[in-house]
Amino acid sequence: MTKTSPFMTALRAALTLAFLYFGMRKLGSFSTDVAIYEAIGFGQFPRYITGSIEVIGAGLLWVRGWEGLAGLLLLGTMIVGLSALLIWVGPPYWHMLMLMVGTGTVAWSYKEQIARLIH
Repeated sequence: MTKTSPFMTALRAALTLAFLYFGMRKLGSFSTDVAIYEAIGFGQFPRYITGSIEVIGAGLLWVRGWEGLAGLLLLGTMIVGLSALLIWVGPPYWHMLMLMVGTGTVAWSYKEQIARLIH
């Protein structure tokens, strides 16, 4: 699997659609998302931060040289989100696990790019 493989392009496209969907739900105050953040107990401000990160990360998946960092950023968001669901909210978890696998795959595939950006 190379960075420009059809698989990686399809994966980034699928992740883009997913993160735009979930990010816009949060930013648009979709009732389910509002309820989840209420259940967590930190108020609604983190919902706007998370939604913004998801939308920005979805865009960065297509910016040459930033794909790996976008994958890492979105993976971190999914780890925090899954942790919050496990601690405060409860199931479903399957979509978060799938997004973690996808974003982890992107981050791993662009690991040399990430190394260049942080050095």
